[in-house]
Amino acid sequence: MSARKKRVVIVGSKPGAEIPSGDVIYCANAAIGYYADSVRRFSNVVSVLNPDLIHPKEFRDGVPNRELNERQRDMIFASRPDRLILTRTSSLALIREVLDAAGYSAPVTGISVYDRRLLVGRISGCYDPIVTTDFFHLPNDLKIRYAGSLASTLLKRLLDRRKDCGSAFRPSTGILSLVLAINEHGQNAEYVICGVGVNKRVEYLDGNNERQRALPAHVLADLKVLRRLARRYAISTTEPEMLHLVPLFNTPD
Repeated sequence: MSARKKRVVIVGSKPGAEIPSGDVIYCANAAIGYYADSVRRFSNVVSVLNPDLIHPKEFRDGVPNRELNERQRDMIFASRPDRLILTRTSSLALIREVLDAAGYSAPVTGISVYDRRLLVGRISGCYDPIVTTDFFHLPNDLKIRYAGSLASTLLKRLLDRRKDCGSAFRPSTGILSLVLAINEHGQNAEYVICGVGVNKRVEYLDGNNERQRALPAHVLADLKVLRRLARRYAISTTEPEMLHLVPLFNTPD
């Protein structure tokens, strides 16, 4: 009889997530606070965080959604993961100071924009800027904006190949968390995606974040990366809206 695969759970902030038990959990952004009760069941907790969520600039007077930002920041400060991975390193020293001032004790590392691009490419085969045929299903005005943003990214890369690309052309923190998990646990694990979706991306557990974007941030890139990953690794989900991409997670008898 073959040994049971390690179960790695990836959780995002989408409301109503069903989170199964597992060996390790990767929490994207504020999900570690939104689903604190479920996260506590895990003996190994990894937080994957966009540093903007706790950057001081997000809490100045006049910043849109400041109260929401503060609630998310406080949940993150209250969490105690085993590790924290920042999705950029450009403000790593400042963020470490912020975390130290909040009494945050978890080890903090970061992945640079360039290394993040290489990692996603190596694990999934998709290097940003990630362009997909889903582009053709966008309304005409968004096609124009999408093409303009892509041209801007390519121009910046001509001058500096380490420059980041627009959010429409790279995966979200949720899918990046999956990539990081696969990089660490490989083929000998099963991966369960919870609280991550491709619809209503501005929806949070405590209400709707009213910020609107000209382009659907991350969605098209997420679709392409997840399709590729699903061919290579044992990935399932508890999210009904993702069943066209990966199979439904079934609890073993």
